Amino acid sequence: MNQEYRPTETEAVSNLQRYLRQLSYFDDAIPAPPIDGIFGALTRQSLIAFQEQNGLPATGTANETTWNLLYEKYVLSIEEKSPPRGIVLFPRYPEGYEVYMGEESFLVSAIQYMLMEIGILYDDLGELTVSGIYDKATADAVSEFQSRNLLPRTGRVDKRTHDRLVDSFDIISKDYKQ
Repeated sequence: MNQEYRPTETEAVSNLQRYLRQLSYFDDAIPAPPIDGIFGALTRQSLIAFQEQNGLPATGTANETTWNLLYEKYVLSIEEKSPPRGIVLFPRYPEGYEVYMGEESFLVSAIQYMLMEIGILYDDLGELTVSGIYDKATADAVSEFQSRNLLPRTGRVDKRTHDRLVDSFDIISKDYKQ
């Protein structure tokens, strides 16, 4: 027997609150409701603010029109406001994999690019170019990066070094203005 799932009233109110809360993060006119599954005064105020902003009757109740528009705006907000998805370049297998001198790959290009950007903060990573070839300059920059980050100074990029590079790059890239 195939029965359609129907959320409980508490689940429905929690979803409504979650949608309104997401919108409130980026819109001061919408008060942030609690996400407790209880349709209280703050949830009602938040819903009314949403309805007023969107030219809907400000009833404080979620009819089908309000619900559908709220969900649409919630999904759009998640898509627009979420950080971009990352790509995983470092191989998971074989275990213990390292990038070292002589390798040619897109991963090496990414490592070189991250090192160049991180080099803005470090004055002794050396001159690098994004060539995709793990050369002596890349190995020296990796070695210096490892030293500054209290990692074993091997000049090769293992998962631990890669993860620290990515973390450092993420910190720097958050400072870029769009």
